Amino acid sequence: MFGKRGAQTVSASIQKSDIQMPDQLQGKVHFLQMSQTDLDRLKQIEPLLTEHLEAITERHYHMLCQYSHLMQIIETHTTVDRLAVSFRHYLQSLPHGKLDDAYVAGRKKIGEVHSKIGLAPEWYTGSYLRVYEFLIPAIINTYSKRPQELSSVLLALMKIITLDSQIVLQSYQEDNDYKVIDRLGEVLELVIQIDKFKHVLDTLEDTTEEAGNVGSAAEQLSESVQKVAQSAVSVAESASTTIEQATMGKDIIQESLTSFLSMADEFQEMQTKISQLVTSIAEVSQVVQVIRNIADQTNLLALNASIEAARANEHGRGFAIVADEVRKLAEQTKQSVQSITATINNVQNEAVQVKETATLMSDHFSDKVIQTRDAIGILGDIVQNIETVGHSTGHIAALAQEQSAATDDISMRISQVQTNMEQVSSHVSNAGKNVYDVGAGINSLHKLSITQTSQLKTKHYLRIVKTDHLLWRWWLYNFMLGYHHIDEKELVDHHQCRLGIWYVEALNNPSLSTLPSFKQLDAPHRQFHETVRRIYHFVKQGKLEEAEATFDTLEDISQRILHVLDQLAEEVS
Repeated sequence: MFGKRGAQTVSASIQKSDIQMPDQLQGKVHFLQMSQTDLDRLKQIEPLLTEHLEAITERHYHMLCQYSHLMQIIETHTTVDRLAVSFRHYLQSLPHGKLDDAYVAGRKKIGEVHSKIGLAPEWYTGSYLRVYEFLIPAIINTYSKRPQELSSVLLALMKIITLDSQIVLQSYQEDNDYKVIDRLGEVLELVIQIDKFKHVLDTLEDTTEEAGNVGSAAEQLSESVQKVAQSAVSVAESASTTIEQATMGKDIIQESLTSFLSMADEFQEMQTKISQLVTSIAEVSQVVQVIRNIADQTNLLALNASIEAARANEHGRGFAIVADEVRKLAEQTKQSVQSITATINNVQNEAVQVKETATLMSDHFSDKVIQTRDAIGILGDIVQNIETVGHSTGHIAALAQEQSAATDDISMRISQVQTNMEQVSSHVSNAGKNVYDVGAGINSLHKLSITQTSQLKTKHYLRIVKTDHLLWRWWLYNFMLGYHHIDEKELVDHHQCRLGIWYVEALNNPSLSTLPSFKQLDAPHRQFHETVRRIYHFVKQGKLEEAEATFDTLEDISQRILHVLDQLAEEVS
């Protein structure tokens, strides 16, 4: 086709490009072996491109309309007419042959937009065929008699389109990579926010400990109530015996007094009966003393029960009421016993006087008969009071036994609550470990995504740094929980972490170092790393309370750093 003169052959040597261009293009341009001559050749096709501009554009969008999903993307974000204007502008820029920052920014913008709207790369690269369809035949027709120039022009066109596609696709890939990194960062930050396990575990530990204390107190109360119940039963049994003895005593005294009345005419027999009366009264005094001892003992038991009930707080309130009633009954019994004792003492004194003045009783016998009859009535009242005390004591014993059973049940339930709390604490701890494992797994994927991204914009890098910062705080939190291991060698200073390395490099970039928020970053960042180290050593020394208190300070510092990073990202954008 080109005749015997032959086409241009590729040079065997690798040439260094003579084009003035940004550093970021050096590698690509060198790989494509582009030179200033190639850029000059591109200017030669400008008339051809202008001639076929509308045909290329019309053909391109006619093809796009054949695919419904592509039209849906276009209709969602723009219009065909607006895209046609942008496409013409792009085609017109091809022959200009100037590889500067504006050129790179324009191509990168195309990749970013395509990534944003979800246009797959194959559709973009396919659009270059529309250029080839019209320009290659036109170039061949124009330079058919100059084969060497023809090959040079075609090669220059292919080089610039290849360079364009490299920049666009790299930008597209970087933007997509950042989307993955950003989504992983968002998920990781959501996991990081699940940081209440320590608070829950501490609360459960305190609750379990309190339940244990209550359980111990309940056991002590149960033992005390059992003792009270046993004592109450013993008192009730003693009261029953006392009632029987008092009834028997009453019958004996009544029989003696009846005999005394029948011996009105027999003085000697009266003296004998009086001696029996004195003896019986002494026995009654002993019975009354027993009753007094029982009343005192009951009062003491009621007081002890009130004290134990007070220690049990809400759990002992019911028993406290019962104990108070027991104490009141004991006081009443004591008062009755005092009255009985006084009466018996009077009777005893009178009986002695009767014995000593037996000879005088004949003159006053009628009066003494009346007094004797009164004594029988009083003795009946005494026996009745003793029976009342006995019944009350029996009721107290029954209540004490019921309370003993209730406190045993309370103690058992508290023990079960403590067991359940320990199980809940174990489940919460396992859940915290599972969340930590999930976070660690997501972080591994997040780190892998970052390493596979060739280049990141400053605002994207700041987004990653923000996640890193939150993650460091979370690692420390899990270190305090015992889930995460931190080697002291990992505790680098504020110039050796990802943010610190970027900060040091950015100091030499006036467009960053002069920003207001940039100047506010170093101080809190240094404080953060110093505080992290302090918390680490507190945990290692077992000073967990100091570590937790210092962690609150770290939270405040962290919020300041995040605020500055957000401001810096806005200023960079």
